[in-house]
Amino acid sequence: MLAWIAWWVVCAVLWLLLVDNTHVPELIVGAGVAAFGASAAVGVRQQRRVVLRPRLRWVLRLWRPLASFPRDTWLVARALVRSRRVEGRFLAIPVSQRDDPPTRNHARRVMIQTAASLAPNTYVIGTDFERGLVLVHQLVPTDDPLADADPLGLR
Repeated sequence: MLAWIAWWVVCAVLWLLLVDNTHVPELIVGAGVAAFGASAAVGVRQQRRVVLRPRLRWVLRLWRPLASFPRDTWLVARALVRSRRVEGRFLAIPVSQRDDPPTRNHARRVMIQTAASLAPNTYVIGTDFERGLVLVHQLVPTDDPLADADPLGLR
């Protein structure tokens, strides 16, 4: 019930920010929309299998893939306008298995996959959990593909 109330408040505040209006009909419709949104959020929340618990320092490192965004955009744009063909490459990046709790291991995998795919030149295709590999594709090869594939340093 607490989760539903919290989601209702979040949805109601979002509604008020979007409509920028406090007339009674808008507040009634907003309350209904917030109730629907809160019910949907709680329903989705009940379907999850694993709760992700990333470390704070991992989240604080998310500036790294964002900082590489302009460089990667330039690499891809330059490759598009060049007359010669640029060959991309596939990489299998090893990811160590750690003795962290499952919530941390899952969070680490999600953070690696998300961070590697933020910039436009490198993106994660899949993960082989049994072998501890992340399959990555680079549109334009770079000098340090491991840093591009793991900008957060979580391997």
